Amino acid sequence: MSCVRLFQLCQNKKCIQLLQAFINKKILMKRIFFILISFSIFFYSCSKKDVVKDNSTTENKQKTTNEKKVDNTITTKNAAYYTIKDIGSSGKKSDFVDFTWQEDGKDVKLSDNKGKVILLNFWATWCPPCRKELPSLSAISNELDSKEFKMIGISVDENPEALKSFLKSNTLSYTMLHENGVLLEKYMTIAGGTENVIPQSFIIDKNGKVVEYIIGSKEKQEFLKLINKHL
Repeated sequence: MSCVRLFQLCQNKKCIQLLQAFINKKILMKRIFFILISFSIFFYSCSKKDVVKDNSTTENKQKTTNEKKVDNTITTKNAAYYTIKDIGSSGKKSDFVDFTWQEDGKDVKLSDNKGKVILLNFWATWCPPCRKELPSLSAISNELDSKEFKMIGISVDENPEALKSFLKSNTLSYTMLHENGVLLEKYMTIAGGTENVIPQSFIIDKNGKVVEYIIGSKEKQEFLKLINKHL
């Protein structure tokens, strides 16, 4: 029954009080919903504002990271990372943003992987939820290696040395890049994102469209379910 209909039926003070209680209950339920969403983001992601901390803070976080390494074993291909040097302009909504990095002395573009499903994972070494999902991402990269799939990790660490140090002890099985957060903002704009947190992941289909937007840390099966929809 709608609020208007209830009001029409109300002819005395008691009924008006019941109507007010009904409205207050609706407002309370909405508040509880938004509180639960906020808690979910808090526990499964990190605020990217922490990226702008000074170097001493970054170094302290890195020490903590090294003391609390990811428990799962990560299959290793190499410990290298590459710096993104050119970022293309944003196109139409849902179209991917191209970018370039140099690998083994040659320029490589994201668009070189056209025809493949691509997962971009933005993260940082100081973010516990980010580190938590690394073993799952590495395992997925290995499992789908023979398929038309490409995984790329993109660190937004303010200090590249933090990433370098982390990878010496926790190397990954997929391509790792580094950038200052500009690319993440472009992809958030494409996906309509408003939460300035990490990790954030984007799945690009074989036609170059951003088709999945993932906020917060996820388990392996959750990632696979979304990826397999587009393979």
